[in-house]
Parts: sequence; C-alpha cells; structure tokens
Amino acid sequence: MEDLVKDVPGFLGMDHAQTNGGPGITVGYFRDADALTEWRSSAEHRAAHKRGQAEWYQSYTLHVAKVERSHGFTRV
Repeated sequence: MEDLVKDVPGFLGMDHAQTNGGPGITVGYFRDADALTEWRSSAEHRAAHKRGQAEWYQSYTLHVAKVERSHGFTRV
C-alpha cells in the first residue's frame, strides 16, 4: 500500500511498528482532509481494503485524528 499512497498529493509519510507475533500499528500522515479523501477514494485502496477484510485481518480499528503539535529528540 505504501507504493500506492506515496503518489497521492498531500501524503506526508507513514510510521509502522509491530510486536513480535503481536499487534501492529501503522500511522499515515496527510497534509489535510482533502488528501486523505483522495487516498480513501482511490480504486486501488478500495480494492486492497476489501481484500484485507476478506483475507488478511481478523479485526482492526481505524482512528482519524488531527495532530496539533509534534516534537521529537535524537541523541547525537
């Protein structure tokens, strides 16, 4: 899916983490709601969504949120 979404105007990137054999989380970042809507309405995304429900996922939860502030730290 990352190969598909990277070409959506307004896609800013994604992060993914998973525990060994356990649950995972993927966070996608979009410039605005219009960019997210374009991704959600993509034919390839809709097809993958249906396939995921049928074949890959037992369950999942989707959260749509706005990041108000973000900061980080990297020890050099």
